[in-house]
Amino acid sequence: MNTRLTVILSIILICLASVSFAGLSKLEDGLISAWTFDDGSAKDSVGSNHGKFKNGAKTAGGGKAGKALMLDNPTNPAKGKNTGQYVEIPSSASLEQADGIFSISFWANIKKGGGRNHSGIFFKGLKIGWGDHFMVRIATTSAVNLTWGSCWKGAEGWFATDNVYKEEEWFHGCYVVDGKTATAYVTSSVTKGTVVPASGQKNPRPIETPLNTFPDKPVEIGVGRQQGGVEGQDFWIDGMVDEIYMWNRALTVSEVKSLAAGKTITAVDAKGKTTTTWANIKSF
Repeated sequence: MNTRLTVILSIILICLASVSFAGLSKLEDGLISAWTFDDGSAKDSVGSNHGKFKNGAKTAGGGKAGKALMLDNPTNPAKGKNTGQYVEIPSSASLEQADGIFSISFWANIKKGGGRNHSGIFFKGLKIGWGDHFMVRIATTSAVNLTWGSCWKGAEGWFATDNVYKEEEWFHGCYVVDGKTATAYVTSSVTKGTVVPASGQKNPRPIETPLNTFPDKPVEIGVGRQQGGVEGQDFWIDGMVDEIYMWNRALTVSEVKSLAAGKTITAVDAKGKTTTTWANIKSF
C-alpha cells in the first residue's frame, strides 16, 4: 500500500509540475530576445542577438528589476558626430519581421529634460522620421509624449500618444503588431493602469505588409537616427531602460498587463528542449 501511495503521489506531483511549468512558459512562447542588463552587459539572455555598449553606455543598479541600461546623455551631442551613448545590436533574420507580427516590451525611466524630440528608446531603421525609413520606432517626443510606428513601402506608419508618462518615473511600454494593426500600450502614474492611449493617427494603427526591415541596419537602444531627415542629427535618450523583450508574435492584452504588473523573464537551462526557451517568472 505504501508503495502504491508513493507512486500515486509521485504521479500527482509530476502532473502538477507539468501544469505549473506550462503556465510559466506561456509568456516565453515566441520570445526572440531578452536584454535584461543584469549581468552588466547588453547580452541577449535567451537568444543570440547580443548588443554592444557604445560611447560609454553601461549598466547601473536601481533598475526596474536588478540592473538597467544607463544612458548618460545630458545634452544631444550628435550634429554629425556619433558620440551619444546607446546600445547597438547587429541585425539578424530573427529581428527582421517583414510579416508585421512581433511585440516589444520595455521599462524606461527618463531623466528630467531627457525626453527629447524623437529620442529613440528602441529603433531599427535608417531615419526616425520623414518617410518609410524604419521597421520599428519607439521614442520620446517630449517630457510627456511618445511616438511609435512601423513602415511599409511608401508609407510611414507612425502614431503619437500624448501625455502618457512622466520624466523621473519608471513607466512600461509595449508595442504589439499583429500583421494588421500596431498597438501601443502604456502603464504609468499618468495613465493609472495599462491603457491603449488615444492617438490622432489611431491607436491601434492599421498597417500593411511586408514591413520594411532594413537588414543592413542594427537595432539601437537609446538613439533616434536622422531626426528631421538630417544626416547626423541623431537624438539621444538620457535615462535608464530595462527589461527589453522582443517576440515573433503578438502578445495578448493579459500578457501585456502581466508584464506591466511586474513580470520579468530570466533564462534558465532548457534541459535538452532545443525548441523551447524556458524561463523563470518573478515579480518585483
